[in-house]
Amino acid sequence: MKFAKKKNTLQADIQTEGATKNIKKKKRHLALKIFLVVVALFVVAGGAFAANVYINLNKVVSTKKTITADGLRGEIDLSALKGEGDGRVNILLLGTGDDGHAGENLTDTMIVASLDPKTNDVVMIGIPRDLYVRVPGYGWNKINAAHALAEQSKPGSGPELIKQTISEIINQPIHYFTRVDFTGLKVAVDKIGGINVYNSDDLNDPEYPCDKNSNFSCGFKLKSGYYKMDGALALKYARCRKGTCGDDYGRAKRQQGVVVGMRDQALQIGNILNPAKVSELISVVGDHLKTDLSVEELKRLVDVSRKIDSNSIVNKVLENENEGLVKNSFVGDASVVVPSAGVGNYKAIQAYVKSLLIDGYLKSESAKVSILNSDAPVSEVYAVSGVLKSLGYNVITTSSLKTSGDGKTVIKDYTNGKKPYTLKYLENRFNVKSEKADSSQSGAEIEIVLGANYEFKDNN
Repeated sequence: MKFAKKKNTLQADIQTEGATKNIKKKKRHLALKIFLVVVALFVVAGGAFAANVYINLNKVVSTKKTITADGLRGEIDLSALKGEGDGRVNILLLGTGDDGHAGENLTDTMIVASLDPKTNDVVMIGIPRDLYVRVPGYGWNKINAAHALAEQSKPGSGPELIKQTISEIINQPIHYFTRVDFTGLKVAVDKIGGINVYNSDDLNDPEYPCDKNSNFSCGFKLKSGYYKMDGALALKYARCRKGTCGDDYGRAKRQQGVVVGMRDQALQIGNILNPAKVSELISVVGDHLKTDLSVEELKRLVDVSRKIDSNSIVNKVLENENEGLVKNSFVGDASVVVPSAGVGNYKAIQAYVKSLLIDGYLKSESAKVSILNSDAPVSEVYAVSGVLKSLGYNVITTSSLKTSGDGKTVIKDYTNGKKPYTLKYLENRFNVKSEKADSSQSGAEIEIVLGANYEFKDNN
């Protein structure tokens, strides 16, 4: 499967590395654009809504009147939750090339930022741009081509298609997107006073493109340590990919560090309460930023973001080393990334993502759960226990020894309904209503007794 190599059209999905080296260098400009997302999400709605701020902001935000993610509505009604993590807010951060660049609509930056408003937990997950996937309606391709394919067919439809594609891969809803190009990068970073970043490794990218002519290599080096980065350095830090920069996996990790640095700097009192600075910043990025978040949703998001501890933000990448979720491969002569379990098999990726996105209500209740066996196979008892633990359940005991009973699956509630979210989630997973009980010998607050024909939903 190939596409014609024409400028400003999709041309980089399945082809040799060497044939497009110069074109790909231009697309490396995508890396740090993602920081603009943070500017939009965490600065604009900081209480400094002068009229000119609204004018600039309305260029890039949605005008819808409803709130898409239940998690931004406040405390969620129990009946609205279908399963663990339903209260989280998932935002897809996209970076594309500037207008006129080759492959300008390819999304070489893709980060799922997941926020739990209940606990203020944040998880950022980087998606490899070369992941080989089925793009709905377009067949198999690198994932960074999904947005471009849709934009070619119908301008403006790219974000929804890439949201759908990534949602299917990680088995999580994507509530919002924010898309930026990199034009306003240097000015915007400088406008907020630079960012504080810790570089954990010595970086040396001998192929890093020259500032004035990206067709030539000038190289980039940076020693490990703490830095106060201006726009120029921040761009290079997030763009470098070759040499010791760790390819796309290392680059994705650094991008997330820059996002956190931007968020912290944007929330500083001198930035967030200065209407002139906010207005000027938005005027810089306004033509290069688009989101389906509304102003009201941005304001609510900022209210939550102020409570987030940057040191507790979890930064992950779907990568091939620590987790072994993906591996480098080839389709024809093109270098791609595929799931370690095989092309199109995302089960391990989905389980990993689910284990990261711990439900805030589940965490806050922290109900003590015991799993007992009435008449289920021994191996399945421990398998169920493992899945529940990975989802964040506080499983204190697991026993495969068969207990007395009628062989049916039972959920016993020893709390008199004081752990409603945990009970609701378990009822949904086992398709059985809980029943109140007096006391537990194991010290559990909720007891699950697995019957011979128990039902267990382990895929949502």
